[in-house]
Amino acid sequence: MVALSGVQRFIEESRTTSDLRAGSRIIAELTAQAVSVCEASKAELVFPTSAREEVGMPNRVVALAPAGQGTALARKASERVRECWQDWLRRFLGRDEDTPGMPAVTWVVVPPREGGYPEQWREAQRRLVARKQVRDFAALEVRSAGLCQLSPRWPATRPPRQNLRPFERDTLSAANWVKRERGRHHSGIASTYGIASAPFRAAVLEQMGCPRVSTVVDDLREAVKEAGVGIPGRPLPGMAKPRGEAAQWLWRDGGQWVYPDSWSAESLARQLGKPTSGAEFTDFRDVVALGRMAAANLQKVMEEKFQVAPPASYLAVLAQDLDDMGSHLSRKTKKENLSRKRHAEISDQLRRVAEKQTSLLRDPAQLGVEVYAGGDDLLAFLPAATALAGARACKKAVTEVSADLPDASSALLFFHRRYPLRLALAASRAALAAAKSVPGKHALAVGYLRRSGTQETYVRKWVPDPSNPEMLVCDYLSDFTRSGMQTARLSPGLLRDLERDAPALFGLSPDTFAAELQRLIYRHTSAPTDHQRKEFALRAADRLRILGLSDGASPTKSEQTLIAAARVGVFLRQECR
Repeated sequence: MVALSGVQRFIEESRTTSDLRAGSRIIAELTAQAVSVCEASKAELVFPTSAREEVGMPNRVVALAPAGQGTALARKASERVRECWQDWLRRFLGRDEDTPGMPAVTWVVVPPREGGYPEQWREAQRRLVARKQVRDFAALEVRSAGLCQLSPRWPATRPPRQNLRPFERDTLSAANWVKRERGRHHSGIASTYGIASAPFRAAVLEQMGCPRVSTVVDDLREAVKEAGVGIPGRPLPGMAKPRGEAAQWLWRDGGQWVYPDSWSAESLARQLGKPTSGAEFTDFRDVVALGRMAAANLQKVMEEKFQVAPPASYLAVLAQDLDDMGSHLSRKTKKENLSRKRHAEISDQLRRVAEKQTSLLRDPAQLGVEVYAGGDDLLAFLPAATALAGARACKKAVTEVSADLPDASSALLFFHRRYPLRLALAASRAALAAAKSVPGKHALAVGYLRRSGTQETYVRKWVPDPSNPEMLVCDYLSDFTRSGMQTARLSPGLLRDLERDAPALFGLSPDTFAAELQRLIYRHTSAPTDHQRKEFALRAADRLRILGLSDGASPTKSEQTLIAAARVGVFLRQECR
């Protein structure tokens, strides 16, 4: 058993989505090196079954080697991983560098036992846990160079290139420069701006035949070019490549520039290292003003002519983890005992889950993109408008591949496109931990993180109403998004009234509780007609009633659950478009 340690930390110590994806690909490719060593030997692979798996590559390799050959094979696999990493250092940095703790490869070998494979498996698990408790520290002598901004446990080193633009001149360690350069060359994905604005840009691309739309897109593109602020972007897999230069620019590079607030002359000048005063800045500010006007005009044309809402300021990060996967791998079933064959079947199931989830996320209906999909582990980004549907689809994918796999717990965190990515990922991890702390697990945490730092997390079992098992939490929450009853608006004043009246509400009979909840929502809803207002209030009250009632919980806990659900519902109504 060969494992790469510290994987999650290395991947999530990222400033951009491109860094994040590159970190994931680095770990997958390093693991593939260990797998290839096993394939080239007489070993029989258990996890994964091939080094050629494009998705679903774990960070752990399990193989059965001929008796007496395990130690040599594990050492060779470990050495191959380190050699590959050193090759990348030379390739991307142009020099050798010490990167203590990266890669962190640990391995254990268990000789034949009387109990056969099951006993070997349990002993390997025990030994690997023990081995990870033993830390070896290589001596590292460096001159004072500061610490890495992303991974302060490592010393910073000089950049790999001299021609970095001002906003690219971070203080990074050698390991993180490899991550940054790897993403720039091979594995970059759309930025947070590109993901958040994807539904809006997809709608614009559909209307490029309209002269007003194409003219404004041309103006926007020209302003980016004249201002010299163009940053090469990455298209989302779910957006088909359009025809025409302007359309292709919007498809690939336009994610940031459809937002008028991206056109701040002072901020852009600082990013590009331009003067922030004087005649040169005055000229630059005039060009930036044209870009801001073009972005505003594009939103105006789409809203007035095609009833398309402005681009959302929020996107969502989806994290998913199968519950008690370690126990699932170590226990026997009614059909068969713990065996190498069963483990190989589980490995294949996890691979198929990863492939299915990747395909679902990349569908034009979702416009999402995966960071990594390992079958039992998923991290992905989705636009705000499709995030609930994407979380639902990825959860269902597990049971559609195999009913024998454990249930999934998930976290869906909405965050502002300008919010620091590392903090959003940390909040997502905390939300997933909250979902997995629910008794019996199999839960979903839905939260938001506003740019101001205001946040809320609502946690509930995937099926909130046992009498209706087909309806998941996402289905109840989706009625609060703009896609459900688009014309109705829900005021945040609802939250103030609920916080004040919640203790009294839970002292009412069920029918009176539902009626009072409907009255409060109606009071804080606005719509073009009274019929639409009543219709939204009736539906939202029914959804909120179910979302707010915790099974077997104390009245105080139920009040907290109701208020958390309402806060998330109001947020979704305001920002999911």
